[in-house]
Amino acid sequence: MEGFDGRVKLSTWMYKVALNTAIMFYRTHSRHKLKRSYLDSSLFSIAAEEKDEAYEEQLALLYIFINQLSANDKALILLYLDGIKQKEIAEILGISETNVSSKISRIKKKLKDRVKSI
Repeated sequence: MEGFDGRVKLSTWMYKVALNTAIMFYRTHSRHKLKRSYLDSSLFSIAAEEKDEAYEEQLALLYIFINQLSANDKALILLYLDGIKQKEIAEILGISETNVSSKISRIKKKLKDRVKSI
């Protein structure tokens, strides 16, 4: 495979290629529809009887807020939400694991604050 030098796992390299392709696609197409994935339930505080409707509204709002993040922060939080381990995220994005952890904490706080302010 052209470009693969074996320094990282093949799956990590493929994920990075896919991520870069997705970022390039997003940048070149102004009408990008959001896809839904499962999110950490700690981002929401919803009463049980209102859960379905309120959950859907907050989920849509959260994706709007994620979409407003910088490309790097958006990539990082989406990798995190996809369940990718921090070590692998660090390899994909070319930053340290400590930096990944710090950035995830800051992004989560920013998103929680934005959701709570509504």
